[in-house]
Amino acid sequence: MQKDVKSIIGKLLHNVALLCNIGVVLWLFLCHYASITPPSAQRYIALFSLTTPFALVVNMGFVIFWLFSNNGKWFSLLSLAILLFCFKMIPAVFGYHYFSKNIWENDSLSFKLMTWNVHAMGTFNSPHEKEHALGIVKVLQEEQPDILCMPEYGKPVDNKRKDYTKTIINNGHYSFFRFNIDNSYGTQVDIGTAIFSRYPIVQYQAHQLSTYIYLVEADINIKGRVIRFGVMHLHSFGLSDEDKAVIEGVKYEQNKGDLIKSRSFMWKFNEAYIHRAEEAEKARALIDQSPYPVIICGDFNDLPFSYTYTTIRGNLNDAFAELGQGLGRTYNQIVPTLRIDHLFYSGTDFKIKAFKTRFSNWSDHSAVIANFQMVNHKAN
Repeated sequence: MQKDVKSIIGKLLHNVALLCNIGVVLWLFLCHYASITPPSAQRYIALFSLTTPFALVVNMGFVIFWLFSNNGKWFSLLSLAILLFCFKMIPAVFGYHYFSKNIWENDSLSFKLMTWNVHAMGTFNSPHEKEHALGIVKVLQEEQPDILCMPEYGKPVDNKRKDYTKTIINNGHYSFFRFNIDNSYGTQVDIGTAIFSRYPIVQYQAHQLSTYIYLVEADINIKGRVIRFGVMHLHSFGLSDEDKAVIEGVKYEQNKGDLIKSRSFMWKFNEAYIHRAEEAEKARALIDQSPYPVIICGDFNDLPFSYTYTTIRGNLNDAFAELGQGLGRTYNQIVPTLRIDHLFYSGTDFKIKAFKTRFSNWSDHSAVIANFQMVNHKAN
């Protein structure tokens, strides 16, 4: 009798596990579907992009579970099949290059690039603006990139606040500087996208993608080869500090009421996805028009294999997928899976020699840094 009960319970658990496995396979498929479907075409489908890392992990877990089960090893093919179908997602979400060699030394064909959302140079960190700005300047001085792209750069409009532009130019030995204003912090600070370069900027243009959102385009002559750099800071989720606190509360299960509140602003996510998708499509069209090799970077405010990510990346290489480690988190608040700052490049024109994500307390974003080598080109 006890054997029969154990057998029934065993079969029940087996069937429940199988049903759950089918569910998580569907979950990952919907994550993939969200990466290729415009958010405006399928309402709320884009929200699955937020869960892609978790869907990948759970499916990997089921592969291992079935392989080590006493029976049903063939069921491991369920999750294995969807993982193979979505295999391009894995290196973009989980960096496994822990033993790859990073070469930071420059040669005649290489250059170092850094993109960093600097949170308006401490403008929003009152009363510690100066401390944050000086911390950012110190990091830049330590890294010494040849080309520095800074979304959400803050530039004072009067003498009441210190403008660190000249300091950055002098410390980094930059001969060329461009700044495009996106919006402002009252009447005190202009906020926008800054590009610092040791190499000549031969052409510069800012393309408006939507209100306050631009693709800043700079053609830079690096050692005799013109490269088009595109820098973006796309539409954010529009979360207030209170909203972020609610999410933190839900994450740690501090207050059941927070869960109800969190549902009330989910529409913000959907609206933001729609805005970013439209911006990404416009950016993609501009990227396709480039007569030069391209490098695209900035704060996209979206995760790997979201619709925004796949649209802008297109056939370009993702620097993180090539040499990244771990989750590569770039937004330092809320959950640890938020890699929303990206760096794409033409794999036929560049070889990535080194890559890292540098965390600091001076901004809510981490810096993304890479060393590139030009291929099929002879230096002057």
